[in-house]
Amino acid sequence: MARKKTPTLTNAEHRIMEVIWARGAATVAEVVEALKGKDAYTTILTLMRILKVKGYLSSRKEGRAFVFVPKVDRDTVARKAVHQLLSKFFAGSPSELVLSFLREDEITPEELEEIKQKIMESGDERNEN
Repeated sequence: MARKKTPTLTNAEHRIMEVIWARGAATVAEVVEALKGKDAYTTILTLMRILKVKGYLSSRKEGRAFVFVPKVDRDTVARKAVHQLLSKFFAGSPSELVLSFLREDEITPEELEEIKQKIMESGDERNEN
């Protein structure tokens, strides 16, 4: 049975996008080199074509190679992923997501203080608008 197509990024697609976001544009060979041969050239090529179909990349021909350029910035993709996470696991509630992290023992007092500060800053910004 064929795998279900997903508009979100798979782990392999995400690795490729990180390379292209960092560089601004890249050929398949440049992505293969940046990923240090973790995947074969043909695998990377296939994934980059899929990313183009999904709307994450565009391409242009330069000489014999195609140069792939991001159509969507990293922050937009990250926000979309967070919204999907909220919807899937936290009934759309940002506070439930934050509380799930706060319940973890791994948060240091410094990190907790930083979170408090960010919340205060966010509240201040919203009050100004």
